[in-house]
Amino acid sequence: MDIFDPQFKGKFMKSILIALFSVMFIFGCSNSPDFVTLKSGVKYNDVKVGTGAEAKNGDLVEVHFKGWIIKDSSNLFSDWAVDSTKKADLIADSYAMNQPMKFVLGSESFIKGSEEGIVGMKTGGQRTIVIPSNCAYGPEGMGPIPPNTSIRVLVELVNTKEAVSAKMWDVDSTLFKTTASGLKYAIIKEGEGELVSKEKQLTVHYSGFLLDGTKFDSSVERDEPFTFVAGVGQVIPGWDEGVQLMKKGSKARLIVPSALAYGERDLGKIPPNSTLIFDVEVLDVK
Repeated sequence: MDIFDPQFKGKFMKSILIALFSVMFIFGCSNSPDFVTLKSGVKYNDVKVGTGAEAKNGDLVEVHFKGWIIKDSSNLFSDWAVDSTKKADLIADSYAMNQPMKFVLGSESFIKGSEEGIVGMKTGGQRTIVIPSNCAYGPEGMGPIPPNTSIRVLVELVNTKEAVSAKMWDVDSTLFKTTASGLKYAIIKEGEGELVSKEKQLTVHYSGFLLDGTKFDSSVERDEPFTFVAGVGQVIPGWDEGVQLMKKGSKARLIVPSALAYGERDLGKIPPNSTLIFDVEVLDVK
């Protein structure tokens, strides 16, 4: 004999089926991973949690990354790297260049709005960061990023370590000379060999400051010497002229008037019409 009353049995089985279908519905519709929303509106989720050191503001970080503009906000946290429909929206790819990027976290040197999403990552980890347009480049846009466009970035933290803080050198004011163009320079250390000449490839370390002492860039802090060819327009005119007054091993301060720097352009950290100060060391000449 069946111990269940037929009417009770029917209600019991119906309840079980409803529960099962509810579970299936919940799991079937949950194709978006958990994500964290920061106060700014930036969102992120960890694709892979690293096991190494944790990135903090002020650290020197090294990252690989891919960046996309967001035209369609569906499937924001799926794998866009293998999604052929997103290929046209790709705006940056350090993997393709085989060149990770180094910067001081919190210095606004990376994709605008992304750095707060990198804080807390561990070395070896990967994180998807979604940056709303108001936290990115807003109504003005930037380069391949149209106005009022949100950005999606996949970041892999390659390394993080305590950053070195670059300070302005103490320079004897009597050492300064001024060229016909208006460039002021002081050779602090003479170096050896011949002066750098046009079309020579040189590698330098440098730190750049505004006249009020505000630092806007430093290869020293990034632990990333800068290599370029002198005298061919790969750098601002004040640099092209100034490095040709130096030798291998030289250290110099260059005070570059705005006309020999970025002129009326507004570069964020560098306001329009800014005179710039650079402490430069020539590491190698080829």
